[in-house]
Amino acid sequence: MLFLLAVTSTYARSNHSECNDINDCRRLFDIVWGCLVTLSLCIWVSVHPNVPPLCPEPPKGNGLRFLRWWLVDSNRHIFQRLKLMTVALIAPELILGFAGRQLQMAHFLSHQHGVSLTHAFFIVMGGFVDADGHPIVTQQQLKIQDVVKEIHRVPKLDIQDKSKGDFFSKGIALCQGLWFITQCIARRAQHLPLTELEVVTLAFATINAMTWLLWLRKPLDVRSPITLSVHTTPPNHVGSRPYPGHMTRVKRFAFLFANSYSQAEYDPLSATSVPTFWCTTYTDYNTLPGWSESTITIFGQFACGTLFGGIHFAAWGAPFPSVVERWLWRSSTLALVILPVFFCVLMMIIGALDLPPQRIKYPTLAVIGGLYSISRGILLVLPLTTLRSLPSSAFADVNWSVYIPHL
Repeated sequence: MLFLLAVTSTYARSNHSECNDINDCRRLFDIVWGCLVTLSLCIWVSVHPNVPPLCPEPPKGNGLRFLRWWLVDSNRHIFQRLKLMTVALIAPELILGFAGRQLQMAHFLSHQHGVSLTHAFFIVMGGFVDADGHPIVTQQQLKIQDVVKEIHRVPKLDIQDKSKGDFFSKGIALCQGLWFITQCIARRAQHLPLTELEVVTLAFATINAMTWLLWLRKPLDVRSPITLSVHTTPPNHVGSRPYPGHMTRVKRFAFLFANSYSQAEYDPLSATSVPTFWCTTYTDYNTLPGWSESTITIFGQFACGTLFGGIHFAAWGAPFPSVVERWLWRSSTLALVILPVFFCVLMMIIGALDLPPQRIKYPTLAVIGGLYSISRGILLVLPLTTLRSLPSSAFADVNWSVYIPHL
């Protein structure tokens, strides 16, 4: 990124030669740095990972085994968070859908078992484990005698104390995001152009802010679970291989869209933590009251994907270095807006006509997903390539004095 910035600066130097007063102009570095800081803070604060696996004890000695433990095993919580941040950078609407399903499941568990929403979120994220070290995350486990009573005995403050997020850290990210959005609105109000990088950052900031609101009551960056003095493993239980076991990477990637597992895919009684994208089981998700809540969550995810693409229309008439780049931007923006709507309509038609999903739904999902991924990739690359040739007006700063009352 720094190399790209240095190279593009040499091309952009001639474009902002009209800016002779440093107080009224901004540099290419200011544009890129503001976008990077806003994007990094929004993604870092909005992502709330599940409870990671416990860190194993350090091996004896100072050899390669200790080095591996120090670099990998002791930093599993960081890797889990980076995995979520990577997905949030590539496809933020998937993380938003994941957050919506976790909130939906937490609300259900809160009303079903009479616990606070914080307790319910802690259940969903694998925060409670039984005396054998297995996460308590299914309805079957919660219905066992004394399990819910043990959860009620855990003070809410103890759960909040495990959270690494506070008002100060979240406030900084919120202020940075609001300041960036205010700058974008002010530039459009004063007829100053937004660079493509700023438009993309604005789209990310909007979706990540919604994700942060959905996960507002979920504890942030919890490193270790709370152990309850109960056993949830039935006497006749036959354990399965720990997750991911025999699962392929393609199948694990598919859980980005569903976030629900069957016992053959993940068995909490054979594991010590939940998967990164764990939300619930197929069985528990199907027991949610009515169909409206789950349907709203699914369609809300696609609606946010359309919103994310729609924000890119802000650069529809912006100057591009070439005609090819302009039409790549426009066609990719249209694809992000239309494809989620098309998929939702198609799924309703398939459901109404009772068509076999194996022959229509899955191939269609593969085609739409492929086109959507290509469009997302284009809109990630173009904001960087267009930095090589920005119009001189893009370097003009906002005149804030017009918004300050003066005599």
